[in-house]
Amino acid sequence: MLQSSTQFTNTILRNIKILPPKQFHTTSKRFNLFDKLGSKSLQGSLPKDTETLLRPRSAKQVAPTNPADILTQNDILMYSNKPLNYIESIKTNGFHLNNNFFIKSPNLEGEVIGLLLVGSETFEIKLGNKDSAMFEINNHIVTFNDLILNIFKKLHPKPEILIIGLGKKTSRIMNLKNKSFFNNLGINLEISDSFNGGQIFDLLSTERPGVIGALLLPPNV
Repeated sequence: MLQSSTQFTNTILRNIKILPPKQFHTTSKRFNLFDKLGSKSLQGSLPKDTETLLRPRSAKQVAPTNPADILTQNDILMYSNKPLNYIESIKTNGFHLNNNFFIKSPNLEGEVIGLLLVGSETFEIKLGNKDSAMFEINNHIVTFNDLILNIFKKLHPKPEILIIGLGKKTSRIMNLKNKSFFNNLGINLEISDSFNGGQIFDLLSTERPGVIGALLLPPNV
């Protein structure tokens, strides 16, 4: 999927290997992946049995008030196979993936860590620190360094649609030169904040597996 490059592999990207379903990734005890505090789940609650789920609501039943539950009950992709790198939830300091990996930012060295999803592959992407960041936020405009952009020149096949998550603020936009770079590669863009970007990736990658990618800044920048 990603052609070999010593510079990118050793300094920028770290491939997250997908574990078999019965194995789990271990993390420090101070991180509770399933803690509801400071996290946003991308899924609503579901009835345990499909018969209850699909049965028409009677007049005595009360309609759900939680918007996530309403959307979930009308989700036509509910029983579709989800990609291995499906984003389970987004916490204030990183991303919790369906394969039980937690991508935390910043890391122990103080570097900003982004998330790169291509096909079924998961990569941690090092975005530098405050002194040598590989992206710049000027007011509401986000600009990515050429080292980050050139990763996509080495991808084959390239994603048809790339979801770009620009961090925690919804008002941000991407630099026009960055947009032109992806247009020249034939990659369509879907740009939003990182939380909504995670939702869009989950939806599109479930609907169209193998052709959707994502580059998400951590939700705390």
